[in-house]
Amino acid sequence: LRRVADREDRYRSLVEVCNDLMQSVDAQGTVLFVNPTWLRTLGRRADDVIGRSIFEFLHEDCISHCQMAMMQVFQGNELHGIDVSFRHADGRKITVTGDVMPRFVDGVVANTQGFFRDLSAKLAAEAELQAKTAFLDQVVEAAPEAILFLGIDGRVLRINAEFTKLFGYASAEAVGRHIDQLVVPEGMRAEGSDLCRRAGLQETISIDTIRHRKDGTMVEVSLLATPIVVGGEQVAILGIYRDVSDRKRMQAQLARSQRMEAIGRLAGGIAHDFNNLLTVIHAAGDQLLLQVGGDELAKADVEEILAASGKAAGLTKQLIAFSRKQVLQPVALDVNHVVREVSRMLRRVIGESVQIDLELAPDLSRVLADPAQMEQVLMNLAINARDAMPGGGRLAVRTRDVALAGSAAAVVSLPPGPYVELVVADTGCGIEPSQIERIFEPFWSTKAAEGRGAGLGLATVYGIVQQSRGAISVHSQLGVGTRFTIYLPKAAASAQVASSPAQAPRSRATECILVVEDDDSIRWLVERALRNAGYRVHVAPNAASALALHGQMKEEVELLFTDVVMPGTNGPDLAKRLRETQPDLKVLFTSGYANDRAFDSAALPPRTFFLPKPYSVAALTDRIRSVLDS
Repeated sequence: LRRVADREDRYRSLVEVCNDLMQSVDAQGTVLFVNPTWLRTLGRRADDVIGRSIFEFLHEDCISHCQMAMMQVFQGNELHGIDVSFRHADGRKITVTGDVMPRFVDGVVANTQGFFRDLSAKLAAEAELQAKTAFLDQVVEAAPEAILFLGIDGRVLRINAEFTKLFGYASAEAVGRHIDQLVVPEGMRAEGSDLCRRAGLQETISIDTIRHRKDGTMVEVSLLATPIVVGGEQVAILGIYRDVSDRKRMQAQLARSQRMEAIGRLAGGIAHDFNNLLTVIHAAGDQLLLQVGGDELAKADVEEILAASGKAAGLTKQLIAFSRKQVLQPVALDVNHVVREVSRMLRRVIGESVQIDLELAPDLSRVLADPAQMEQVLMNLAINARDAMPGGGRLAVRTRDVALAGSAAAVVSLPPGPYVELVVADTGCGIEPSQIERIFEPFWSTKAAEGRGAGLGLATVYGIVQQSRGAISVHSQLGVGTRFTIYLPKAAASAQVASSPAQAPRSRATECILVVEDDDSIRWLVERALRNAGYRVHVAPNAASALALHGQMKEEVELLFTDVVMPGTNGPDLAKRLRETQPDLKVLFTSGYANDRAFDSAALPPRTFFLPKPYSVAALTDRIRSVLDS
């Protein structure tokens, strides 16, 4: 008896400390026994459980299932791995799993013995894992970058929707294939293999590279490859691709703009100084021509000097146009009218082998531009097209109103808004892609190898369009042709419309003129030319001297002839100060290089005019006379 009692004590101790839920139920479902773990797990007390039906403690969705199970056990069957849902005292559902076996007494099943393990923590962990997995799936699918997961062998395990959008491969097409066969260009397989090798060594890689799409087109991407390590062992590689084509294009566009700006500043500065020299050469040549008399040999030499200075002036004019520092006189201009006028000249310039087609939009909006400069733009583009079609072809000029917004405006670096689009397209030989980036640079020409072209035609076009607050883009395909597209902002309704100035009868040269010029040679030549023409002339080297001289003069100045850009006070500021004491003073500005902050020819006040440098004596005296008579 003592041994039996000891055995029962050991059995009772094991039952009480066991972490499994243990129970015994008779054929009517009455609870005969439960262990402390059962009571603790379900929040019950023994007095409330023993003697009551087990079905009172089961969750409602499990009762029928347990009734069927009990029938099988009382028929002598053992049940293994059965799931049972209990109802906790606070109403929670507690799911357990385990075994239920019959207990025989005299060959008959007297009751059941159940042994269960609590699955609540496991199920909660699985639910949490499923929630995290679903969350990560949503993050991967909603990510704005193309994402893929590779096995350590380089084969695709998964891709997201953005990967499909960027590269064109559906998930079924990509999964299982090696990454090299999917997006790595054939000539870059060594790079792709090296990246997989490095990522397989748990190295994080970030590079800019090129990948190909399903359709064979190339795309510039930023690639981040990083290892996925679980428990200290690498299980996969995460690859993130971002399309950087727009960023690269914008970077190249910025670099090109900065390069052009630097070249423009250099070209404009040189042209400004050179224009002063050419003004002296030309004016002195004019004076000398009057003095040679009948000496035909000397006269021929002087005329040769004047012709050469005229050609040089043309070059500097183009340089200043490129640098966007020329003085424009914009008006509300009808581009269709300019195209029609220029087309009449073009037919003689480009020859009969080139067909000219005009597609001009009716009711085209006006633009704020200088008419002469826009004619120059069309002429230069047409001559460029002619040279690209030595065997003949088709030159098309098209106009229309457009509204640029979003990416369309950003591509040409213009603010969104209404524009007039001017297209000049040819069916010529096209331009090499490697040369596209440089065609607007001065002194660089696609025809340089043939000994033709000074490289200033397109540079001039670029400068005029930029200074007119527009933009120009080029698209070219070898053997197909080239298309230049110009965007010019629509003019405001209040802008002055182009018109022909009325010609007043010419008066005799007797007026008083104040000349302000910081270049000694030009100042001396202007003074001499105007005195010879009969004017009363006073000269000053700068604004300060001019103000002092004006205050001392006994006679009234009828015209101020001043350079725009001077050390210290500039020409426009000088004119403003003189008009404070003499409001009706007429002003004639001159410059070969306009500093935007100092001079805006689009907003000249009344009785204010402009003469570009370099100029001849005849041009000077003619312009002076027309201003005085205006």
